[in-house]
Amino acid sequence: MLQILLVDDERSVVETLAETIPWESCGISTVHEALSGAVALEIMENHDIDIVITDIRMPEMSGIDLITTIHEKWPHVQTILLSGFADFEYAKQAMAQESFDYLLKPVSDEDLIETVQRLVDRIKQKWETAASYQRALHAFQDNLPLLQSTMLHELLTGKTYSPSALADKLELLELPYSIGEELGMLVIRMEEHLSEMGDRDLSLMQYAISNIISEVMQHHFHIWHTRDVHDYLVVLVSVKKGALQNMNKEEKPQTLLEHYAAQIQTNVQLYLKGAISISVSHWGRFPYEIGAIYESAVRSMRKRMGQAQGLFITASDDKDVHPLPAIRSLYNPPTLISLLEAGRFDAVEQKIGVIFEELLESGQHHDIAETTIEVYHALAGAFAYIIHKNGKQVSSVLPTETYKYFQAPVYATAQQLKDWSIRTLYSISEDAEQELKDNHSTIVRSVKSFVDQHLASDVSLPAIADHVHLHPVYLSKVYKTETGEALTAYVYRLRMEKAAYYLRSSSSKVFEIAELVGYNNTAYFIRVFKKFYDLTPQEYRENLPV
Repeated sequence: MLQILLVDDERSVVETLAETIPWESCGISTVHEALSGAVALEIMENHDIDIVITDIRMPEMSGIDLITTIHEKWPHVQTILLSGFADFEYAKQAMAQESFDYLLKPVSDEDLIETVQRLVDRIKQKWETAASYQRALHAFQDNLPLLQSTMLHELLTGKTYSPSALADKLELLELPYSIGEELGMLVIRMEEHLSEMGDRDLSLMQYAISNIISEVMQHHFHIWHTRDVHDYLVVLVSVKKGALQNMNKEEKPQTLLEHYAAQIQTNVQLYLKGAISISVSHWGRFPYEIGAIYESAVRSMRKRMGQAQGLFITASDDKDVHPLPAIRSLYNPPTLISLLEAGRFDAVEQKIGVIFEELLESGQHHDIAETTIEVYHALAGAFAYIIHKNGKQVSSVLPTETYKYFQAPVYATAQQLKDWSIRTLYSISEDAEQELKDNHSTIVRSVKSFVDQHLASDVSLPAIADHVHLHPVYLSKVYKTETGEALTAYVYRLRMEKAAYYLRSSSSKVFEIAELVGYNNTAYFIRVFKKFYDLTPQEYRENLPV
C-alpha cells in the first residue's frame, strides 16, 4: 500500500483530513502530516512518500514552490493541490507543474476520496507496467549467471527441492542437467598471489579461470560453477549428449575429467601467472549425491594437500577412512540459529524433527552415541545463544527440570534428547511471545497517555511516534494489532468524546471547546463533530436531557 503526505499551515485542516478520510480503503497505508513546506521536504527525505496533498497559500513556501521542488527531487511522487481561492491562475500553475489535480477548499470528503482513488489506480497501473514481462525477462537474462551460481551454492549447502520444482528451476535457469544424471566435480583452490587478492580482484580471477575451464572442457562437458564459503571455485560437470560416442574406447568420463583438470592447472600457470590446486571428485548422481561429493573433495583438499600449493588430487588417490555419518540437517540452511533469530518457532520444531529422523536413521548402521553428543551440543548452543542475545539468562527462561539438562545432560536415548529440545523450544517461544505482549501493552499505554495530555496541541502520528521512539508505520501496526482500532481513529474518537463531554458539562462556547480538543478552525470542528454524532455541537447541546 501507498504513503501519503498532507501539508497545510492550519493544523486542524491536516488533522481533520488524517482522521476522517478512510485512507485504507483508498489504498493508503500510512498518513504523514506537515504544517509547512520545510517540514514536508524533511519528511520526504526520510520516508517513501507516494502522494502529496498540499495547500497553496502557506507562509515562507507556497504549495506551488513545494511541488516544484518535489517534482525536481522525486519525479515519481504525485501531487494534489488544495486552495480556498477559486483563481484560475493557480490552476494553470498546478497543471504546469504536472500536479494530478486541483481542488477548491473546503473540499468534500467524497471529492477528495474520488480524486485520491483515481490517483492510486494510476500509480498501481504504472508499477504494473514497470513490472511487465519484457522488463522482468531482460533483468533475468542479465542476472542469469549469478542465479545459476546461487542455485549451485544452495545445493552444495544442503538445500533440497521436490523433483518437479527442481526440474522447473533447471529449465528456467537454462541448466542442462537432469535428476539421476551422473556428475563429476572439480574443487579449485587458488594459491600464491592469487589467494591474496581483494574480493573484487578475486572474483575477476575466478571469472578468468572459469573461462579457461570452459575453453578446455566445452567439447565434452557441460560446466556449472560457483564460489563456496572457503573461496574455492566449485565446478560441476556432466557429459554432453553424443560426447561419449566420440570418445576413444580407452577414454572414460573420469579419466577425461582428470586429464582436463591437469590441463586447466597448466593453463592457469601459463596465462594467469598463478598456481591452483585441484581436487577431482568421484562421480555421483544429481542432485542427491552432490553434498557428499563436495564434502569428500573438500576433505581431500584439506587432508591430502594441507598448506602445500599447486597440487593435484583425484578420487582414486583418496584412500581416507570413511568418516562417521554427519547429521547434515543440523547444518543445512536455514540453520537453527537463523530460524530462532527470525522467531520462526514452528520452522525450528520442524527442523528438530528432521534432525532426529536423520539421527535415528544413522543409528541403523552406526553407533549413534557420538552423533547424539554432536546433536545435543548444536541444539544447546543455539538455544543458549538466542536466550543470551535476548538479554536473559538460561535459568530465567527455562523451567527448573529443563534447565537441569543444560547443567547435566543425559544421552540415554535420542527420544529423551528430542523431548528436551521441544520443551526448551516451547519455553523460549512462550517467553518471546510474553515479552512481545508486554512491550506492545507498554507502547499502547504510553500512546494513550500522550494523546490524552496533548489533545489540544500536536497529536499527529509523527509526534506520537517520536514520543515512543518508533517508526510511524510500525507504531500504527502495533496499535492496530493490540487494540483493533487504528491510531488515527482513536485520536478522532477521543477528540469527539471529549468535545461531547465539554458540551454536556460546561457552558463553554463551541469555538472554545474546539480549541480544547485541538481544532483551531471552528468550521472544521463542527463538520467532523456532525460526521461523528450526526448532530452539530449546538444541536447536541440542545438535545441534552434537562
